[in-house]
Amino acid sequence: MALSPCTKREPLADYLANREYVSSSQLRRLARLGRRESAAPAAVDFDGSRMGEALHALVLEPEAFASRYRVLDGSVPAKRYGSGIQAMQRTWLDAWQWTALNRARAAILACPQAPLARWLSHGQKELSIYWTDESGRKWKARPDCFTDEGVVMELKTTTDCRPEAFARTRERLAYDVQAAHYVEAVFRLTGRRPLVVYVAVDFASPCGVWVHELSEAQVRHAAARLEKLKATFSCATLART
Repeated sequence: MALSPCTKREPLADYLANREYVSSSQLRRLARLGRRESAAPAAVDFDGSRMGEALHALVLEPEAFASRYRVLDGSVPAKRYGSGIQAMQRTWLDAWQWTALNRARAAILACPQAPLARWLSHGQKELSIYWTDESGRKWKARPDCFTDEGVVMELKTTTDCRPEAFARTRERLAYDVQAAHYVEAVFRLTGRRPLVVYVAVDFASPCGVWVHELSEAQVRHAAARLEKLKATFSCATLART
């Protein structure tokens, strides 16, 4: 019997530490098992995926950004970011990174394709959703932002935000599986199936922002793929116990 979903306003670390429930990230890893990459993965440095982490914090959780990052730029008041040991425990941004992050945030808020500023202002951001399905399986989700207007907004940083390039990235990283998982989470919470949009951002100058919407056919395909992955994951889990 399915149980009513619950929500938690919690730090990301607490969400990740909860092993009782399964996230879309675990299902996406399963989707990518055995897939041959065209080249060896590049080493992760701050100018790569971690810039995406910083942008997520700046756009979605400004208070968390202020507690986790320190800007090495004389134009930013030091008291805003603390000092001493507390500041040393934060990730440091140089002036270029700080400028790039602010440019990206401004481009998101000014994007003419969709009312992103309104969604971000009024939506639920980084809210953890937990539920148990009809088979007793436990799942969790943490959409970037979802609104009363029935929209789930996912912020993605990429090297090329144009439609064809981002479609390849979306397929390679199984973003559609994540989207279908979030649709289920929000549906169980609100009774409405939301529209999913990706806000793809690259840091090239001028900063590129492109809003991508999944078609109905893509949503149906993603939902079917999600159910297969859930079944495979559950069988694998039972085999280990």
